[in-house]
Order: sequence, then structure tokens, then C-alpha cells
Amino acid sequence: MLVKISLKNSDKKALLDERVFNDLYNDEYLRQISFFENLREHSNGYVFFQKNWKPEEQGMKYANETIYLHKLIAERYIPKPDDVRRWFVRFKNGIPHDCRLSNLEWSTFSFLVRNTKKVKNSTGYRGVVKQGKKYYAYIYVNRKGISLGSFDTAEEAAYAYNKKSIELFGATSSLNELPEDFIKKMEGKR
Repeated sequence: MLVKISLKNSDKKALLDERVFNDLYNDEYLRQISFFENLREHSNGYVFFQKNWKPEEQGMKYANETIYLHKLIAERYIPKPDDVRRWFVRFKNGIPHDCRLSNLEWSTFSFLVRNTKKVKNSTGYRGVVKQGKKYYAYIYVNRKGISLGSFDTAEEAAYAYNKKSIELFGATSSLNELPEDFIKKMEGKR
């Protein structure tokens, strides 16, 4: 069964499995800090608890405790892969307030990045950079950059990136969005 938890600073609700909610609600420490009564939405959409307090020791500055709901749940209920790599919690459906067990999984950073839509560059396309009058497409595999060539337009470079990404990793949510008529035109050139 699904449990919806109100957030202090948002109209959104955190979504949890009933069993997980009951376990966490009955956790002595989480009850002591009023965990569920103080959940908020982070600017990135995550659900989190944060508490600031002044320690009893003289001269100490304020202390802070931050608990991200999705990380707490994953660490308690989802076995982490037995691997030396650093692991992150991924939301399968991309909705960061959906903390149901079926929506959380451990992920490597590269997989996490490859399955996010955010692009932070001047061309607006993942894997595309402009140098002079040309656009260049690059893709990274095992932390090594692979040049996919130079192109006259950013869209052509983004198309090359998408083709190579699909070839290497399958259809992920990080593919560049291109107009349908452009894709048909490029496929007609083959």
C-alpha cells in the first residue's frame, strides 16, 4: 500500500511503501528528531530532513544534520552491490519524491548521468561542443573520450552522438531531442 507524506515547504507529497513508512515511523531516533514532521523538498526535488542546533559545549558553532529520504531508504532496504565503485541512489521514473522501493536502485555515477536529461553547455546538446565554426561530437566510455567527428551544425553533431550512444548503451533518457523531420532527413542520407 502507498503512503503519502506532506512536505513542509511544498504541495508535493513524498511517496513511500507502507512497510517502509511503518519501520521508519517506529524508529526511535527518527521519532526523537520529528523526522516525518520536518520533511521538506530540496531545490533539486529530493525529499530531505535537516536540523540545526547549538551544541551544549561552550564555544561550539551550530551543528547540522541532513538526512535524504531516498538514501536512508536505499541504505536500509536495498542491498548495495558488492563492488569497490562509488554507488548512488537513482529514481527509476525520474521523480525524486517517489521513494517507493520499486522506484529506487543503486547506480554508478556514469549510469546516473547517462540517464539524466540535464545538459549544461552552450550548444544545448549532450556530447556537442563548438570550436570555431564547426561542431564536434564526443562520447565518453570508461572515462575515455571518443571523437565522433566534426559537423556543420549542432543538430548533426547531436545526431551523431545519439547514434553512438544507442550503439554503446542502448536507448537511455540522455539522448538529445531532435526534430522528427531532421531525424528523417538524416536517416535518408544513409
